[in-house]
Amino acid sequence: MIDVNDFKQEVECIYKDEKYSVRDNGAIFRHPRDGKRPRKYDNFWTFGKANDKHGYMEIASVRVHIIVATAFHGTKPTKEYVVDHIDTNRRNNRPNNLRWVTRLENALENPITRKRIIMRCGSIEAFLANPSLLRESDVTPDFSWMRTVTDAEAQVSKERLLAWAESDKQASGGALGEWIYGRQPISQNDGQLSNVDEIEMLQSDSINGWGQIPPLANERPVEPEQRKCNVMPSLTPGAVQAIYFYNDKPNEYPCTPQEYSGDPLMAYAANLTENAVFWRNSNRDRGYVVVKYGFSEDRNSLYVMTKSAYVWRSQDDGESMPVPIANLNKDEFSEDELHYQLGEVVYEDGLFVHKRVETGFMPKEYLEELFDECIGKKNKKIDKN
Repeated sequence: MIDVNDFKQEVECIYKDEKYSVRDNGAIFRHPRDGKRPRKYDNFWTFGKANDKHGYMEIASVRVHIIVATAFHGTKPTKEYVVDHIDTNRRNNRPNNLRWVTRLENALENPITRKRIIMRCGSIEAFLANPSLLRESDVTPDFSWMRTVTDAEAQVSKERLLAWAESDKQASGGALGEWIYGRQPISQNDGQLSNVDEIEMLQSDSINGWGQIPPLANERPVEPEQRKCNVMPSLTPGAVQAIYFYNDKPNEYPCTPQEYSGDPLMAYAANLTENAVFWRNSNRDRGYVVVKYGFSEDRNSLYVMTKSAYVWRSQDDGESMPVPIANLNKDEFSEDELHYQLGEVVYEDGLFVHKRVETGFMPKEYLEELFDECIGKKNKKIDKN
């Protein structure tokens, strides 16, 4: 546990008409207002309290990292600037981990953030053309590994994440835990502890899209053709879904047959009517509707192309919210705002397994071609548009 009194430098600043003393370990001290009685959060040193919704440390609903950045790096240059956590740990508020950047710089100049964007959106170009792709990916960052750190831990975690970001390897899932801070040793396939070079470990296929390693690092790798995807129960009875990211949440698949006889996939296809909701997210505020579907040549897979049934709209508080197309007039949204996905349904062990052909969001034209490849040119495809 890091001590608030373990510091080398202390400065003062004013932020939002409040006076703070700030230390270079990320701790802050809020002073009472002149001539006023001390308040609940006055007169003591604290790193703040973690907000479970967004992961940042706060004091009286004010984000600590902004206070620290103001104290050590000056006030925000313009309203377009935000504070970047260089190591992406939202609870590491040491001044050398913070910097003022524009939102675009925050996405593109931080190599760790940049690689995560590429893995979620397909490319930086795709993100720049449509920044809402990040919202569409339904990413909820894992805050469990984030905490206030010592100077040594900060250096180790930053080096590990940067090494991963600079590698050209993809990822496969897991959780960071204490590994990222250098406390958890690396194990080899025989279960014996090893002093394997950490950079080599980072460049292995064991790092996922958020720079995390799987907990079962001692398991021998499985050949791709022998590998069976991990699944989780969905919100719909009889349906499960493949797990692609460590923080995937269960979706709803309303077209899943609840009663059927004969071919299960044929029964599923019968429910894929025009504009039927194919899947809906865990919050049930975003849904994708059927565009078209078709079977693989061996008829063991049912492929479904879908499009979003909502668009993003800015609210009065500056936040963006999904708005159902059904609530809008035709002149209030553009077809270019809609996102497309290509899914696959197979029937295994008495369950309908839902997979993604592409985990990111790709152009409609690309998915059209991919759809044709999946079903075979000679197979009949049923267009619902």
